[in-house]
Amino acid sequence: MFRRWWFLDALRPAGPTGAAPRPGRREIKAHNALVLGEWEALRARLRELAAERVATAGTVFRAAELQLLTEESAARRAYQWALEAYEAAGRLLDTADRPDTDLPDLAAAVVLAEQAVERLAAAHLLHAGQRPDPLAVRCYYNPLHGPAAPAPARTGKKAHRTAAREAAADRRPACPSCRRAILAGQQPDVLPALLPAKAVPGRTGPALVPYYSVPRQWSPWSTTACGAYDPGTPALVLRGEHRRHPPR
Repeated sequence: MFRRWWFLDALRPAGPTGAAPRPGRREIKAHNALVLGEWEALRARLRELAAERVATAGTVFRAAELQLLTEESAARRAYQWALEAYEAAGRLLDTADRPDTDLPDLAAAVVLAEQAVERLAAAHLLHAGQRPDPLAVRCYYNPLHGPAAPAPARTGKKAHRTAAREAAADRRPACPSCRRAILAGQQPDVLPALLPAKAVPGRTGPALVPYYSVPRQWSPWSTTACGAYDPGTPALVLRGEHRRHPPR
């Protein structure tokens, strides 16, 4: 979904290195318009995806509502978390048209809506006396990709001679597609975020960057895979503490 945004790196105006000419105002303006146009296109597509996932979660909740006994504490906790995650996803979607809503905000709505359905299923299993699986570990590079592929076990001499690319692929949870890209020495299909020019001194315009490269004081999503790794995310959103953004 997002692989094509990497082409902007090749179109960035050249800096004043060697005899390279400094980009003029026209080139800078054209490049900035290209970045913002790409961001708007990606945001529109992600807004549609988030709306679809939140609507699907709502349908599932209406069809699978639970009436739990007081003593069913584990099932109750799972069910309450699922309800809060669903509500938080809806709140993120409600602010999709705000100018300061970025791609990771909408990705978090998708993650929370899908995790709400997962945790609802867990509540039903607990209610039936069964043990549910933990929430799926999502791809760090793009949490919209879904479950991460388990790192292959290595034994013997090979375990001590792990190649640099294999080590890089094992560093973070990655879906099969992103893992294959890293092993091939390519960029994985990373979820981007918009970094305004004011956020980086010396920049002449906004830039699309990997979402996890945004400082955590500007984005709660950069260290949590858009909330996928933090069970406190629904409460964070419901308190309104997720709205941190770079200076614009």
